Amino acid sequence: RSPRHSADMARQASVREEVAAALRAKDAGRLFPLCRQLDANFALNIKQLEQSIAHHVTYLSDGLRCFEALIKKLGPDCLTCTNERGNTPVHLAALFRDESWMELIHRSLGSDCFHQPGQVQRTAIHWAATNEKTNSCLKWLVNECGTDCLSFRDQDGDTPVHLAAWKQGADSMQFFKSVLGSDCFHQPGRLQCTAIHCAAVNRATNSCLKWLVNECGTDCLSVRDQDGDTPVHLAAWKQGADSMQFFKSVLGSDCFHQPGRLQCTAIHCAAVNETNSCLKWLVNECGTDCLSVRDQAGDTPVHLAAKFQGADSMQFFKSVLGSDCFHQPGYLQRTAIHRAARNEATNSCLKWLVNECGTDCLSVRDQAGDTPVHLAAEFQGADSMQFFKSVLGSDCFHQPGRLQCTAIHCAATNEKTNSCLKWLVNECGTDCLSVRDQAGDTPVHLAAKFQGADSMQFFKSVLGSDCFHQPGYLQRTAIHRAAMNKKTNSCLKWLVNECGTDCLSVRDQAGDTPVHLAAGKQGADSMQFFKSVLGSDCFHQPGNCKRTAIHFAAMNETNSCLKWLISELGPACLLEKDSNGATPAHLAAQHHDLDSLRLIADSLGLAPFDFFDSGGKSVADYAERNSQHGARIREWIAEQRRHQRDGEERRLGQAMSGLQLRRAVDAQSEETPSASARPSLDPAFSSWDFLLDGDGNKQLLGAGGFGKVYKAFTDKRQTVAVKIVRLEGASSARLMDEAIEIENAEISVLKAIRHPNIVQFLKSERIQKGKLCIFTELISGHSLSELMQLQRRPFDEAAVRDFSKQICAALNFLHSRSPVTLHRDIKCSNLMLTNEGLIKLIDFGLAKEVFATMRSTKRDCGTPYFMAPELFSEDGRIVYSPKTDVWAFGCSVFEMLEMQPPNWQLMWQQIPLRIRNHDMPQLPAGTSALLRDFYGRCVQREPRRRAATAELLEHKFLQ
Repeated sequence: RSPRHSADMARQASVREEVAAALRAKDAGRLFPLCRQLDANFALNIKQLEQSIAHHVTYLSDGLRCFEALIKKLGPDCLTCTNERGNTPVHLAALFRDESWMELIHRSLGSDCFHQPGQVQRTAIHWAATNEKTNSCLKWLVNECGTDCLSFRDQDGDTPVHLAAWKQGADSMQFFKSVLGSDCFHQPGRLQCTAIHCAAVNRATNSCLKWLVNECGTDCLSVRDQDGDTPVHLAAWKQGADSMQFFKSVLGSDCFHQPGRLQCTAIHCAAVNETNSCLKWLVNECGTDCLSVRDQAGDTPVHLAAKFQGADSMQFFKSVLGSDCFHQPGYLQRTAIHRAARNEATNSCLKWLVNECGTDCLSVRDQAGDTPVHLAAEFQGADSMQFFKSVLGSDCFHQPGRLQCTAIHCAATNEKTNSCLKWLVNECGTDCLSVRDQAGDTPVHLAAKFQGADSMQFFKSVLGSDCFHQPGYLQRTAIHRAAMNKKTNSCLKWLVNECGTDCLSVRDQAGDTPVHLAAGKQGADSMQFFKSVLGSDCFHQPGNCKRTAIHFAAMNETNSCLKWLISELGPACLLEKDSNGATPAHLAAQHHDLDSLRLIADSLGLAPFDFFDSGGKSVADYAERNSQHGARIREWIAEQRRHQRDGEERRLGQAMSGLQLRRAVDAQSEETPSASARPSLDPAFSSWDFLLDGDGNKQLLGAGGFGKVYKAFTDKRQTVAVKIVRLEGASSARLMDEAIEIENAEISVLKAIRHPNIVQFLKSERIQKGKLCIFTELISGHSLSELMQLQRRPFDEAAVRDFSKQICAALNFLHSRSPVTLHRDIKCSNLMLTNEGLIKLIDFGLAKEVFATMRSTKRDCGTPYFMAPELFSEDGRIVYSPKTDVWAFGCSVFEMLEMQPPNWQLMWQQIPLRIRNHDMPQLPAGTSALLRDFYGRCVQREPRRRAATAELLEHKFLQ
């Protein structure tokens, strides 16, 4: 590394630290000049949010200047990166800022960015509808994008109309009426909720609700959502007494007695409202009998208010019902005292009830065997424990409850605070930490699963480190339990640093390590941590049912792990099968919603959905086991297949228009009048054989480091090309099988491609243990590199223009597909010119990818002289993109004019340093200015400054 490079790195690190400090301080003035010094849109962790600088700037109310400075310095691409939730800075600006930010974004990126989906498939218009500060973004976006954008539904089924009713005021409703009419307010969204239902859960204001009822009529208040609730129930839950007064004025009081979800009336709903103004109003309006009505679970409003409200509600109940109501059992035989012990907001209810009802109420057990002491230890803080000691003494903490858990076990599962746990250990002594529950776990195991590193530090201080290695339920140690902690991975990191990395190799009774368990329960940060201490091999280790970390990540409630693992290990990891033959796609369909399946489809296309497990079950079959999302997943898979077919037909029609088609058809018509009616190649042949030359030898078409290409004849009476790849050097049978799976997935994508400038892929098959065959159409012609050798001269500029038009058209077709298809090995030897003068892209780097997989390396698929600078990353990761194809194409243009690639005089090991620190060599003298500019746009060092194929097609050189 050069001294200059090291100095630049140090300067950027310093700027990055200053930017982070300015963002934490919310100091836009201090941040502004720093934005002009940045060389990259770094990811920073600010207040536990890991996302790019551009994302963080959207949180600054006065950050518009900084946002503009970032765009000018880094280019508009800085607005297109996504955070862990899938949102871009565009989405966040719509959520938090005003229309001036939208105008800036529009000048930089145009309108398309506003339609891009982010988290839960919400576009910028959806996020603008949830902007609680202003609806100016929403109005601006609708005027810019058209009213159709208001009909787009997010993943839950909501339109911007539903979301604005939930988060904004009556002015947004008036706006919607002016552009859409009133029908939009009656359209069902998530859980069959209309805009009126959404307005009823708007905590900020009931202006939307009143406006909608006046606009749509009172019948809209009788419409039930999927759960059975009307807007009356929902408003009782989220709004105040003014809404109840309004309902009475338009419906009368009967509406408050109508049962909704779980047989809850509006009074039950008001009892779980954070404030009790609704509850008091309804009781005064409906009479005290309403407080005796039980919901489906057996609870009255008294039970519910004890769990969600404060002592004032209890005082109110006493004044209208007396104290007996507090002793009545409800759900799970829990009284109001049990419910008050589960109140996470306050313990004022609990204290008031004990003082009112006497301490005997604390000894009453619910159906599971827990007393209010156990429940308060799990949901409240040390102050409640101190109160119990003052009225009962310390013995109550040792009494077993459900599953033989004491109050100490319960305190170890308290996710809100560990103050109870610490207080109880100090009060009861450290021996209480060795007591096992019915499953065999101690409080140490439970705290590792539900609390943070501070609890582990506390245990070490009072017990030492040995306690972390003790096995509990299913032979899981505290490290296994910490890997299952959904709230934080701070425990896991602390324990590994304390106990050493060997603890990550310990298997539980089922055969799983903490790596497997964390992949199934935690996020990408844990995977990054494992990589830093163990390397990437740990992600391939099989656990229960031979499932790797990738399988577990596919079952995770969030998909950040899966996304990270795909990026780290490559899409091939999605092809690994467990002992039942199930891939991650199968498991994602069974256990998750559409997010993970979309991620898999983005990585490998629809190929994984064609795989079957050992019992012949498809991904769609596994979705049938998913009671919550299965129907939607199956519908989505079917829809994607339809879109794929329609898209291929549409792209084929577009590709087959213009100059290339006319040339191809004219050339074929010269051969035979019926050429257009000739049937296409049939990949469904079952047998084939090599074609021999006059001497009885196989007709060799070409050879390379990864195999040889021959002519072959199939039982469909068609001549094809077959590439024989020798699978030698695989370090294990598993890696060889994995290589074949990758190949099958690649071919399943490529064989669907139809474009006049792309070789037609037919199929692949394994003929012997060490050989793989790739079948394509047979091309009559020569590669561009062969032609230059045969002519002993490079091509002239007119030929370069003609070839470049066709190559760009083919690459643009590939890059426009969903998911994007990459070539990864563009060079003149992989560019065939048919006898009719038509360019054909061949060889897509397939065999090289297979060899890289077999050898378990991060080896590249391309050729060093044609590889973009970003492919020579210092961490060894090879991440191809459309821009790496463009770089290779630019190098191929150079090769067409010089008969050698750029920097050909250097050894290939010198290439990375050369292209990082020097400009690319110029084209030969006499080349036109337009061609020089065209070439320069292809070989820009920074990917964001490099042209896309769509831009190149519009370049004046090709016109």
